[in-house]
Amino acid sequence: MDSSSSRRRVPLVDMLSVMFGIGAWISINGLWVELPLLVQALPEGWSLPSYMSIVIQIANIGPIFYSVMHLLVPHIVHEKPSIYVLMVVGILSSLLIAFFWDATSYVNGEEHSTGLLTLLFFLSLVDCSSSVLFMPFMARFRQAYLTSYLIGEGLSGFLPSIFALIQGVGGNPSCRNTSAIINGSESWQVEAFYPEPNFSVSAFFFILMGLMVCCAASFIGLNHCSVARRERYESVATRIPVAIDNQTFVASSELVDPTFNGKSTKINYHVELDTVSEEQQRVNTDIPKSVFIYLLTLQAWVCALSNGALPSIQSYSCLPYGNTAYHFAVTLSAMANPLSCLIAYFLPITNVCLIAMFAFLGTSVSAYIIALAALSPAPPLIGYPSGETLMITSWILCVGLLTYVKVSIASIFRMEEGKGDQNLFWFGVFTQVGSAIGSIIAFLLVNVYQYFEAYYPCT
Repeated sequence: MDSSSSRRRVPLVDMLSVMFGIGAWISINGLWVELPLLVQALPEGWSLPSYMSIVIQIANIGPIFYSVMHLLVPHIVHEKPSIYVLMVVGILSSLLIAFFWDATSYVNGEEHSTGLLTLLFFLSLVDCSSSVLFMPFMARFRQAYLTSYLIGEGLSGFLPSIFALIQGVGGNPSCRNTSAIINGSESWQVEAFYPEPNFSVSAFFFILMGLMVCCAASFIGLNHCSVARRERYESVATRIPVAIDNQTFVASSELVDPTFNGKSTKINYHVELDTVSEEQQRVNTDIPKSVFIYLLTLQAWVCALSNGALPSIQSYSCLPYGNTAYHFAVTLSAMANPLSCLIAYFLPITNVCLIAMFAFLGTSVSAYIIALAALSPAPPLIGYPSGETLMITSWILCVGLLTYVKVSIASIFRMEEGKGDQNLFWFGVFTQVGSAIGSIIAFLLVNVYQYFEAYYPCT
């Protein structure tokens, strides 16, 4: 056994690795679960998620720019200084968004949330770039701490949901008569009044900033703490990372040098997770070309739904059932993402037919959610607890099933002997292409063609 594998783990380094992982996607996940409060306060209203989806897709220029510059000038552009820059940008953006999330301005005669969307771009730049920076850095340490880091990444989706549940939305709006003076005469109208949550939107963003500060402090600790430095490998090699939504999956037996010079080397190592067998980690079968193309197409389709279309119309499918139902749908479905990744890790499937079946089930639930949005403002069972329960359950199942499909496809690709890096490259390409197509189509339907109609509780 490798001597590095036989050494005992250091709890302090485990804790630092977990906190470092939490910062990977904390900002984007936090903004999504805060949407039930944001859509009520900002001028875009129910169309705000579609704007956010487009901004997040644009922010993918961050990892693309880093990858290109790293290939051109690897001695200048590499992980450690780039992560320091990301930490500064992330903390400053998290601080500013707490003060300016409701700042608006007029663009082409329409009022827009320029404060939120501008700062969302910088926060997304940090989170998207973490996919190509954080994992190579963690490869400097023993294999055990990579597991701790991945636990932290899962918590980056789980913790914001917990804070959002504690925050609440105050309940559903009530209708009140209000008076206003119009042309010298008093006019009465009915307006919706929304109860206050347990703490404000700004306080929620300060919590996210605190987590980003902890992430930055953990990164500094991993770099400079003598205990952490003793846990590094003497010769650094890392397993291939690939971003799947806000989670990261890891290639198993094919290892690449962290300088990303394109050369891969096989090395022997021991998996330190007793729950995962060696047979589960390696499959030496080739993927037929037709199956490979099919899985890539399926990946693009699933990402078009889960990363693009569905988040953009979530408000239209949920809000007719009430603000409280929307709140639970957003937070509980966000929790389903890391939980589904955890299930897929311990119960992986490599059967293409099973993956297709799960994709069909996820697509069927997605069709129901899209139908709810299309039927807004009067979807089925509105005003009934059964309608709210069915809608919330649909969102949890949809996110869980589609996430399970994406992780399973990555499992098959990474296991092909000698082609893991190439497979995962195309996996990432089709993930981004599908996400972008879904976001663009949803944005056009919501904001240009105005296909979906908002529900106003007091009309």
